[in-house]
Amino acid sequence: MANILDILKKTIEDVQVKNQKDKNVETADPSIFDLLRSEVTKLDHKHQNKQMQKGKRNPKSILDMIKDGIDGVRKQNKKDPNVATAPKSVFDDLIKKIGQKQQKLASTGLKKIVEDYNLNIEGMPNEVLNQIQTQYQDDLKKFNHQYASAIHNLIRNNKR
Repeated sequence: MANILDILKKTIEDVQVKNQKDKNVETADPSIFDLLRSEVTKLDHKHQNKQMQKGKRNPKSILDMIKDGIDGVRKQNKKDPNVATAPKSVFDDLIKKIGQKQQKLASTGLKKIVEDYNLNIEGMPNEVLNQIQTQYQDDLKKFNHQYASAIHNLIRNNKR
């Protein structure tokens, strides 16, 4: 868990540096990035204390929880009259980076399927392959969520 959270902290730093250097976009208040780091720290503490899904009906993936945290900071920033609203690109860049991890997993999975089944995809248009990858990614997420929910229910039932 710490690995993905460490990567996210580094990504927050990278987005902050990019935002500061981009002359075409207003520089976000540093407190926004502090709030984002704080959200990551909260997730890390929850994970260490095994409180990730207490009292929840359905488990969420860590990536979904991170996205929720980013959206929470975005909403908090919009409501705070004392801090200028950060450019949309700051939050979008973070969410994009998180999505890239999921896309990489899907891409790796598809490559394995092509290899395992000895499929010849030469000449397939990139648009078609991208559609297949998107569908695979969605199906994989649903599949993983089903297993996570089943395990979550087993854990909850065994505590009784």
